[in-house]
Amino acid sequence: MSLLLETIKLLDGNFLNLSRHEQRMNRALKTLCGAEDHVELEPMLNTMARPEQGLYKCRIVYDDVSREIEFVPYTYRPVQSLRVVEHDRINYEFKYTNRKLLDQLFALRKDCDDILIVKRGYVTDSSYANVAFRRKNRWVTPWSALLKGTQRQKLIEQNILQEEDIRLEDIRSFDACKLINAMLEFDAPEIDVSNIVF
Repeated sequence: MSLLLETIKLLDGNFLNLSRHEQRMNRALKTLCGAEDHVELEPMLNTMARPEQGLYKCRIVYDDVSREIEFVPYTYRPVQSLRVVEHDRINYEFKYTNRKLLDQLFALRKDCDDILIVKRGYVTDSSYANVAFRRKNRWVTPWSALLKGTQRQKLIEQNILQEEDIRLEDIRSFDACKLINAMLEFDAPEIDVSNIVF
């Protein structure tokens, strides 16, 4: 099994959205490794020396027996265009260090900044983030997301996002989309749907 990965936003010494990251780690360990031990992130991370100023990606590589933690300075990579890439067998329910297939699909972006993955006719995610679409001031996210991200879950629980089946042909019915993940919150820049290339 490929090692698992968890990415947590660290802003000015504070870890964000820890409970949802902890839930996802424990679900992955139980499902994939049969582990019954409960990971508790807060006490584990609070014992570590960490940057107290600035924005960092706290990267945890783990399995049922090991944990490797590093802090990487984070710089946002602007995304203004997406290319639709179809793959009907892709599966990424858990976050792994092995991103070989995602990287292969990302290489198909040509002159676009990122990709929008479509599986069996349904919109899923970009290469590294969940997607949200706006129609008449209402924001929705695909039911068919490959990876149910922690930021996505937070926004659903806060009623900022609703889940909806979004087919490939539905894309043009929206005004804009944005990419969201642990590092990109809902104030992430919008992408005009006219910049989604089929």
